[in-house]
Amino acid sequence: MRNRLRLAVCKRESIQKIRDALRRAWHGSEIVVRRVAHLDQSHDRLIDDAQRYWNDPKIKDLKQSSHWRGAGIFADEQRWQTLGREHFCLYEAFAGAINFQRPLRHVIEWGCGGGMNAVHFAAVDTYYGVDISADTLEECRRQMTLAGANCFVPILIDVGEPEAALAQMPRECDLFLSTYVFEILPTPEYGMRVLTIAYKALAPGGIAVIQIKYHSGDWRTEARRWGYGKNLSWNATYRIEDFWTATSDCGFTPRMITLVPQQPLVSDRNYAYFLLQKPAKSP
Repeated sequence: MRNRLRLAVCKRESIQKIRDALRRAWHGSEIVVRRVAHLDQSHDRLIDDAQRYWNDPKIKDLKQSSHWRGAGIFADEQRWQTLGREHFCLYEAFAGAINFQRPLRHVIEWGCGGGMNAVHFAAVDTYYGVDISADTLEECRRQMTLAGANCFVPILIDVGEPEAALAQMPRECDLFLSTYVFEILPTPEYGMRVLTIAYKALAPGGIAVIQIKYHSGDWRTEARRWGYGKNLSWNATYRIEDFWTATSDCGFTPRMITLVPQQPLVSDRNYAYFLLQKPAKSP
């Protein structure tokens, strides 16, 4: 009886592996065909799909993808805490490297999710959390409250109108933070809109820490431009040098880059963290 059970389990596992392999092969073929035939979806279609995706409670792993504490892989409390702490420590390392000594009073996080980063910046005066999901903003507020912070200011926006966030921020910020967000923006061009918003949101001399997913010149890592939910973490990718130039075109002074080719905490890859600075006012 025990041997039969083992055989049944092995058979199910083998079937699942075959299915997963076929699914990956099919998806890879679809990527190639769409790229060769230029079967991209429209910018507006991808914006609409993104809005629907992050507000659909039926989506599997939605909370995990939004970095909610206790959801999916973040049922591991240490993983959730460590990932957010790593981002805070990176900010400190970046700030120290360029002698950025301004006290953090006002911070904006673009795509705050479930508060994974926010709780590590709880000592600031104002923490603007921007997101497109009211439920996720409420979860971020809850985590900030648990951390003893009363500085959280939620900013709910529609994907189609990201610039509306600026009208909800009465103060210029010292830091603009965005991690695990640019890759899930609808298109790479949309990311340029967010860069412009970041520049406008910052006070002169303020800094931005922005993480992107970089592509290395091959079709596997290029921005997909179709199937928003199917290609979730590969919707917007950039060549490192192109993003560097784009930040400069927006008015920033790009200062540093840190590469993370593999991130075991989220089982993903091709991450680049940019440190950008808004020029100070002329004397």
